[in-house]
Amino acid sequence: MNDPGGKGAPKLGLLSVLVVEDSAFIRNVLTATLRTIGVGAVHAEPGGAEAIRFLEERRAALPPGTAPVDVIITDLVMPEVDGLMLLRWLRCSPKSPDRFLPVLMLSGAADRHYVEQARDLGATDFIAKPFSAAIIASRLLAAIARPRRYVLAKGYFGPDRRRTQRPVAMDCRMTGPREILVVHSASKAVGIDRFPVVHFDLPNRLGAKMGIAPKDPVPTLPEEVLAAAEAEIQNRAGDYATWIAGEVDELARRVDRLGADSAAVPALMAQINRSAHEMRGQGGIFGYPLITRIAKSLYEATQGGFPAATGNERLLLKAHVDAIKAVMAGRISGDGGAIGQQLLASLDRAKKKYAKLESEGDPV
Repeated sequence: MNDPGGKGAPKLGLLSVLVVEDSAFIRNVLTATLRTIGVGAVHAEPGGAEAIRFLEERRAALPPGTAPVDVIITDLVMPEVDGLMLLRWLRCSPKSPDRFLPVLMLSGAADRHYVEQARDLGATDFIAKPFSAAIIASRLLAAIARPRRYVLAKGYFGPDRRRTQRPVAMDCRMTGPREILVVHSASKAVGIDRFPVVHFDLPNRLGAKMGIAPKDPVPTLPEEVLAAAEAEIQNRAGDYATWIAGEVDELARRVDRLGADSAAVPALMAQINRSAHEMRGQGGIFGYPLITRIAKSLYEATQGGFPAATGNERLLLKAHVDAIKAVMAGRISGDGGAIGQQLLASLDRAKKKYAKLESEGDPV
């Protein structure tokens, strides 16, 4: 489907996107969604290291000056080389194939410090999980149609973080207009190092490739295209239920092992935290926002280092696992109504109970 929007629509069939996501399930959902909205070439890699290798190999196979892909959509939290490390390589490494590549950071951990890290490393945009087809399409089209100028300053290279021009009571910028070098496409790369700040005002080549003129409004896709893409996501809800059933069984086994294998506690807690992060970002995509809430609570409960796990901590983790099982066993979608509220209330009681017992000693 190379022209889903018809005449006058952005030419997404000419677009190439690299998806970087360690969850095979979500990676498949994203690639299917992008293809359904009309993206012509969708590549996918399971991690940052694989993405770097793909970009390097693709650059070597293309004519000089050709970007290996047009846009990157990458998960943030991944083992080994995560999304932040990949972004740092793209923006700063001399081996980067294109330091100006738009990078959309995707994560279920939309906590402030993650968003700030992504911003400070030069992310184009940050998309929080759970996502929808409409969100993916709108952020992708905005990145293409309204690219921000790039800024080179001490400790930073990436899109201008000042999204709007607003009057302020006190301007805290340390540089004046005369200390800023503006680089255009015809500028010579001379004297850049003499300026503390460099602005790159370059033509929007990606927008031109998609048929979007500089003063055109940000395009939108027809409702029927977005509906088809959302249906593509929701058609995988059954697969999601199967996937999460296996995940929660593995979670239960890891929680049980906490009491039997003390040497493995740090690794097990890290694995539980990782699984909670994955569930936190996925439940709402497939109509199970209760999973997102419970998994977020489990994620927070397993943050930080754990050299050991007390009995109360194990009981608290088990309460979370049981709550996730109850949601999926009852196929409790949406907020779950009265049943959902009872389930969350029960989990809150467990959190208070085991926290109180912990302060009085660990009887388990």
